[in-house]
Amino acid sequence: MSKRYLLFDIDGTLVHAGGAGRRSLAQALAQAGADPRALDDESFAGKTDRQIVLAALRRSGFADGRLPAMLDAVLDAYVACLAANLQERPVTVYPLARELLQACGRRPDLELALLTGNVPQGARLKLESGGIWRHFSWGVYGDHSEERTDLAREALRRIRSGDGGADPGDVFVIGDTVADVACGRAIGARAIALASGFESREKLLAAGPDLLLDGFAPLFPLWGLSQPA
Repeated sequence: MSKRYLLFDIDGTLVHAGGAGRRSLAQALAQAGADPRALDDESFAGKTDRQIVLAALRRSGFADGRLPAMLDAVLDAYVACLAANLQERPVTVYPLARELLQACGRRPDLELALLTGNVPQGARLKLESGGIWRHFSWGVYGDHSEERTDLAREALRRIRSGDGGADPGDVFVIGDTVADVACGRAIGARAIALASGFESREKLLAAGPDLLLDGFAPLFPLWGLSQPA
């Protein structure tokens, strides 16, 4: 049996952070001397942390030459703020997410990884808050590139570096936004969209996922896993 690679998004897919990411970024922008209102009306759906912060810094009026140093300062502050916010109010893990990850972890033919716009430290904080970080041995994060499809290509490169015979058809990208579907399409993987409410079902359907689901239950039979009691 060929190995299958399951690449999971985090926010809106595995956990709901209750706005902790947005609050933390606003606090971090203020600490770095930027305008936290630059995040007003900004959709985070499918974007990388780098992409969000750089856009906010440009809207705050910072010249391009200052952006690299400001980006680092904001992201460092963001991680500290996120840790404090999650300590006060932990994430909510979506129904059946824990059970699905546990079941996958018992199967040697299934490999779990992360494909997320979060920076690595932010991803870890959110998943540790929900008690599910331990299920993932590797990932491609938002520090790799501003563009989500670049993350998908890097994930496929890493898979093939360890498994030269890996077929993109054995790779599944699981997320809740049009950007996640685009990641799957960019590398020829199977794209699974979860309608968790961050983007409409109509918008997700128009992106052309292989599956559009309301929750994790259908993934148990898809991957030959026993349904939880």
